[in-house]
Amino acid sequence: MIKRFLVLSFVLILGFANAQDKIFWDKNRKLEWTDFQSGVKPNGSKTAATTFCGISYLLNSSTKKFTSKQVKIQSFFVPSKSWAHLEHKTDVILMHEQSHFDIAELFARRFRKLISDKNLDAKALQKYYERIYDDYKAYQQDYETVTNHGRIRDKQYEYSRKIDKEIEELSDFKI
Repeated sequence: MIKRFLVLSFVLILGFANAQDKIFWDKNRKLEWTDFQSGVKPNGSKTAATTFCGISYLLNSSTKKFTSKQVKIQSFFVPSKSWAHLEHKTDVILMHEQSHFDIAELFARRFRKLISDKNLDAKALQKYYERIYDDYKAYQQDYETVTNHGRIRDKQYEYSRKIDKEIEELSDFKI
């Protein structure tokens, strides 16, 4: 009998990158300026850097019903789509960009927690994903607003600590 594998992968940020072009979140591996490999400045952007990160999920199940143990949720960063202005590569800006990636990990953990006790089907999983996606977008926008894109140094440090604390509080949902 040949097992069927249902594979679904959704990315929070539009675009596609192959697995070789992704850095998966790891608490021991922080972003470096050399990770920002796109040579193309985003259209109309006045920012110092652009971090292309998101969350993907992969479902490995031979049945229509499954549990969260059959869903692999990861946060990732795409070097080839991430850009940095040559004249603005400072430690504070890099911290700001790292925090964008950390927010993706925070929401990957929230997603794992949300589905952890559920029996699912593809439609239910997609609904949970959409809920997390909406919250993720709002959180990223609030982060940009409060820190003024990393320009308000004290707010940047405060928000980065907040994100780190929230990630740690969800340590039961790390991979």
